[in-house]
Amino acid sequence: RKRGVVHCMKEGRQDRHTGYALTKERLLSCGIPVSALVAFGATAYCLSAGIFVVCSHLFYVPIVLAAYRYPDRGVAFAGVLATAYLAEVLLLSPGGGIEVANALLRAGIFFVVAAVVAHLSSRLQARESRYRGIFETSPAGIFLFRPGDGGVEEMNQQCAGMLGCPAGEVPFLNVPAFWPDHPEWVGAGPGIAGLDCELLRRDGTRFPALLSANPLPDRKVVCAVVTETTERNRMEERLRRSEETFRVILNTVDVGIVLTDPGRRIVEVNEAAVRLFGGAGREDLVGRNPQSLVAERDRETVRAYRERALRGEAPVPLVCTLCGPGGAEWPAEVSVTLLKKNGDAPERLILAIRDITERCRAEEEMREENRHLSIINEVIAAATASRDLNDLLPVSLAKTLTLLEFDLGAAYLAYPGIDLAHLRACVGEGCAPPPCVHRDEPPYRYVLIDGEARFVDRFQEKYPGHEDLAVRSFAAVPIPGDDGPVGCIAVASRTRETIPESERRILTAIAEELGSAVEKGMLQEELEAALASANRYLDEANAAAAEVNLYVDILTHDINNANTAAMGYLQMFLESADESDGVIVEKSLAAVYQSNDIIRNVSTLRRLKAGSAELRPVRLEPVIRGICNYYTDARIAYDGSDATVLADDLVGEIFANLIGNAVKFGGPAVEITISVRKGEGTVSVTVADTGPGIPDDLKPRFFERYRRGVTAKNGKGLGLYIVRTLAERYGGSVRAGDRVPDRPEEGAAVTFTLPHYRPAAAGA
Repeated sequence: RKRGVVHCMKEGRQDRHTGYALTKERLLSCGIPVSALVAFGATAYCLSAGIFVVCSHLFYVPIVLAAYRYPDRGVAFAGVLATAYLAEVLLLSPGGGIEVANALLRAGIFFVVAAVVAHLSSRLQARESRYRGIFETSPAGIFLFRPGDGGVEEMNQQCAGMLGCPAGEVPFLNVPAFWPDHPEWVGAGPGIAGLDCELLRRDGTRFPALLSANPLPDRKVVCAVVTETTERNRMEERLRRSEETFRVILNTVDVGIVLTDPGRRIVEVNEAAVRLFGGAGREDLVGRNPQSLVAERDRETVRAYRERALRGEAPVPLVCTLCGPGGAEWPAEVSVTLLKKNGDAPERLILAIRDITERCRAEEEMREENRHLSIINEVIAAATASRDLNDLLPVSLAKTLTLLEFDLGAAYLAYPGIDLAHLRACVGEGCAPPPCVHRDEPPYRYVLIDGEARFVDRFQEKYPGHEDLAVRSFAAVPIPGDDGPVGCIAVASRTRETIPESERRILTAIAEELGSAVEKGMLQEELEAALASANRYLDEANAAAAEVNLYVDILTHDINNANTAAMGYLQMFLESADESDGVIVEKSLAAVYQSNDIIRNVSTLRRLKAGSAELRPVRLEPVIRGICNYYTDARIAYDGSDATVLADDLVGEIFANLIGNAVKFGGPAVEITISVRKGEGTVSVTVADTGPGIPDDLKPRFFERYRRGVTAKNGKGLGLYIVRTLAERYGGSVRAGDRVPDRPEEGAAVTFTLPHYRPAAAGA
């Protein structure tokens, strides 16, 4: 098997070396039988000639050759030769037992020599196989050449592949053919280590390679190791491009990047960091202690933050104050990332620095704005707690003075059409503003007319003759309304010379927010004044109405009494009068009845206007019979059906007016029929007569107020209006029709409905 492996390795060599190896093996293979035959022939001749010393030494040659060529079969081959030699001695030796003993001794030596040579040969071949395997399987290309003429002795497959040669083909005879820059001193000097050069492929193209060459110990052959660097160069180029890209990105971001080792010395910075710290170049920062770039008050905090990062924690970004080489301080947000040691790469801390000056300014503005809103909300909340201006203005003014730290305050209101603005609120110890100011008096002219806020800093310098010399700053802001300023708020300070811009905005905003509330309060005062005036007029009107009602009650009561007495006397006189006087009496009696109906209708209308109805169960039969008894001379037919409805004590007026109309318009011979029908939740009552009837064009307007008929006996038009009003008051309805359908000349029929009272439904 070892011989086969060696044979396969030899087949992988170049052709010239392969032929040389094959020739050597053939010579060895042929030398073994030839030397054995020579040894047998010489031994046979010497034994025949009586020579016993030299002949046995010839057997060492085939034994050594066989043990070297075939180490695993060398001992067996020696045994065969020893046996043949002993047989030859026994057959051809004329001597006695001494020669046989010597032959046995020599045969043993044969075995020893074969064993020793086979052992050494096997070890040599194993080592050669190992080195051959290394030679052939090395990822680098290896070739051996003579330093004198550059002839290639041997080349592995990796090197042949680099040169573009098929397996087993040797296209080059010397090194300069594929290494044009072959130095002449390769074999003379100590060698070459890591030389960057270019080699030629079989097709004439060049490729970069890293070559190392060293002469072997006998200095007759040089061993060269070639590594193709195309991929390495490509990776280096990619790495270089990546570094350039990273550098461009690093220098174009607006975040300052500082690299320290670790935290003691700055080793690298980007351009953004140089700009942030105000340096002229990276040399102003590289080499410095990063702690020197931190403001003194924040150094302990930054040091603790760095220790946490070195322990592998991932703390949130730190806000601190940094300072540049010139000493200028600025707020920054710092994030730290730890790069741990990895092989030759040292441990590093990466600091990402952001300038948060604008963010801090925005946060401060936001806090100030929140303060403004908080003050405004508190003032508005205090103001809107009351709608009365006498409470709203003092409370909001006091809140404004407290929150903005003013000492004095006043609020003036200017009503439309009035040149004076009146004082409505005054807050502050020793505050005694004038009770009213003219609109065109400075500085109120700008505020109350132009609607501009006025702020006076250093009040004593601008108004040296002012009566209140303790005022140092003053402000007056208008209270806006829909049609211009409706007033102003004036505040003053006895301690501050100036009013900051932020407080000016707050005062203006407070006045604007109070505008709608103040305008509503002024409108409410006007409405209250108007309401008080209206109530006064209403009280006077109610008193007048009460007086009128008193007179009406007196007239109604007295006229009713007079009518009753007149009707009694006329009825008595009618019974004893003759025919001519009876007509006059009847007419007089009818006039009195008509007057009585008018008074009853007026009283009914007054009760209808007095308020809503309080409905209660009312039986119709007693009501109908009472009205029928009132008209004793009329012929009235009632079917006697009884029903209970929801109404009040005015329900009889419906029957009185309908029966009265039928009697008045139908004459003495009229016949009146009253029928009651119970329905689903309602009671329907029909009053029909045999009078002149109702024309079709009059029926839709029959129950309107002051609507009169077309006969000579026209009434005042109140009775039918009262009928409709009472029916609707009880939740019913009324309609006019014909006693005989489609024949109005045969009489009228008026039907009205009332809600039916049922005890079970009423209980529910």
